[in-house]
Amino acid sequence: MIYENYSFSTKSEVEKLLSHHDNDDIKKAIIGAINGIKDWEWLQNLCLNYIHNPDFWVAKTAITGISDIARIHRRLNIEKVRNSFNQVSNERLQPIIKSTLDDIKIFIG
Repeated sequence: MIYENYSFSTKSEVEKLLSHHDNDDIKKAIIGAINGIKDWEWLQNLCLNYIHNPDFWVAKTAITGISDIARIHRRLNIEKVRNSFNQVSNERLQPIIKSTLDDIKIFIG
């Protein structure tokens, strides 16, 4: 397995990758956006757009991305995030959501 560090500095790079509608590209776009883009609200909305994705790994990446945004930027619209998380019906994602909410408490309060 080869480790790749994804980091995108512009929203257009991310949007171009997302336009491929490929699950691997979506995961790369989310990770790379969080690693390079400074607009926490845009990042939050990006992640929330994918938490209901039918692909488990895309949804998981989006949910854990929220945790990374909290850690890096120390800002989120917590009410919006919780409301979105409450609508996730995939039981496999519930432990990941719980862990992310715990991280939000740690990094934001």
